[in-house]
Amino acid sequence: MANPFGSTPLSRARQRNAYTLDNAYMARHIDVAGIIGLSIAVKLSKYLKVTVIARELPGDVGIDYASPWAGAHFRPTPAKTEEERREQAWMRQAYKEFEEIAKYHPEAGVDFIPAVEYFDNADATSFLAEEKGYTTWPDFHILDTAQLPPQLQSIQLGVTYRSWVLNSPVYLKWLQKRAEAQGTRFIRAHLTDLEQVVSAYQENTSQDESDDILAVVDASGRGSMIPSLSPHGVSSSSSQTTVIKRSVIIGVMVPLRSEDVDDASTEAILKRVRDLCPDMVGGNADELASTNGFDLKQVYVARRPMRRDGLHFVLKSLVGHTVNPLLLISCYGAGANGYTISWGLACEVDKFFSPTR
Repeated sequence: MANPFGSTPLSRARQRNAYTLDNAYMARHIDVAGIIGLSIAVKLSKYLKVTVIARELPGDVGIDYASPWAGAHFRPTPAKTEEERREQAWMRQAYKEFEEIAKYHPEAGVDFIPAVEYFDNADATSFLAEEKGYTTWPDFHILDTAQLPPQLQSIQLGVTYRSWVLNSPVYLKWLQKRAEAQGTRFIRAHLTDLEQVVSAYQENTSQDESDDILAVVDASGRGSMIPSLSPHGVSSSSSQTTVIKRSVIIGVMVPLRSEDVDDASTEAILKRVRDLCPDMVGGNADELASTNGFDLKQVYVARRPMRRDGLHFVLKSLVGHTVNPLLLISCYGAGANGYTISWGLACEVDKFFSPTR
């Protein structure tokens, strides 16, 4: 894949630093400590000094910190545009990385499971075209009609494939510890403007280090979501419900109209899941009639960092602070794909810095 920043090598000395800004990211890196920022920090800190500056860090649970609330599971999608083909390639890179993590680092909370998807509406001829990449994932095959849930006559297509799922809070903390083991430093600060990055860094750094800034990676972003999770899903033209086998978590993504839990939405989600997966309801269904037979532990609303125009991934200059403008890599707004493309994006940023090695 072509370098999105072009072929110009990074001309500064290898020992310079990188920063991250994930709520800001620099090379001394300043980043918000979300999934993309942490993945980039782990990748770059193998050979650069990285500093992550963030308002929230792994372990925090505020609504503005989207990554801990994410469903964090793999679901393939057909690539119809050049942008979608680029993101699909990043998904494949991330998939391979998660395979390695699951194999060698069980403490990271990553696992691989069989996933099943059901569709109420699907143009199978177009949707399953091999050139769109949807059918080329490990263990992918189309379900026979006899394998579809008989209780839902609206389902027109069912597929299964090998998916990864992960425990978001556990995985984020694992990334932080891995980055720290490679020398990454974390600074908690609330930055409202990219131009505050250098001052925040200098306030927490000795004088002999404070001017040695190579670049800034801005991995911030904000959006909206109600999380949805699992190895079974049903879709229609108006809704998408996902159930992820990880306790279990169930939910749906909708445009955020309120930060308060909506009881009607919760009831609708639970009813759809019960209709789809009746085996998930235990023997005490009568006692839990108000929740459609589910023993609810928590209901929450959280945000997803989504942009109307999709992922913002560009190279430009950050003016201010210094006589020579800093290099700025903007890398945010992945929305639902944050986890699925995380390592692919980290590799793209790594390609940009690799000439300094």
